[in-house]
Amino acid sequence: MAINITDINGNTYIGVFCRQVGRITLCPMDTPEEFIDLVDKVLGLKVVRTASGNTNLHGSLIAANSKGLISPYFYATEDIEKDLKDAQIDGEDQNIAVEISQDPHTAWGNNVLLSEKVALVNPDMETRSLKLIEETFQVEAVKGTIAGIKTIGSIAVLNNRGMVVHPKASEDDLEMLKILFKVEPNISTANFGSPYLGASMIANDKGALVGSRSSGVELNRIENSLDIID
Repeated sequence: MAINITDINGNTYIGVFCRQVGRITLCPMDTPEEFIDLVDKVLGLKVVRTASGNTNLHGSLIAANSKGLISPYFYATEDIEKDLKDAQIDGEDQNIAVEISQDPHTAWGNNVLLSEKVALVNPDMETRSLKLIEETFQVEAVKGTIAGIKTIGSIAVLNNRGMVVHPKASEDDLEMLKILFKVEPNISTANFGSPYLGASMIANDKGALVGSRSSGVELNRIENSLDIID
């Protein structure tokens, strides 16, 4: 199954709680086993339950790709590094660079739209944060907005095959995203009309998990846009 609807303890905004980091997904401590099984079957990822930062909002607060992870100052480096060490896959450490940021914009997952090669960043974030992004994730960092919205990580989702973005993204926005990320962006919603795609789902090249309030039309659009059809 390439796409599936789900929730975490009744909350359909699963992207707020979960953050993919390389081959694992960080999730809240109370994440149910049913959700963990779906992450394995649909995304092919291992779940690590964590309470680092004394919060469940790992998706909103952490930005990550396969090379690194950046979290706000109230997370503890040693806690995250332990989580990653405990998540050994095939006997290998994850080798993820872990950095803690002092930027006053603490919702890193909301403020950064990230691939393996490039990052679109909230234009209000500090200049030193762009350097941290480039060094940690080994990407090019560019400041910008989508549909005039600065929290771009909360309103778009991408993989290596495509992208879904806020329904009010302009033609100029779509062209900018296509050039920057080298994938075809398409407008969509999730959770029955929510423009907050990043908050409503998690996805990779293998599949997508989307909030359970999402309609069939939304699921079809997401599935086609991310090219994850079985």
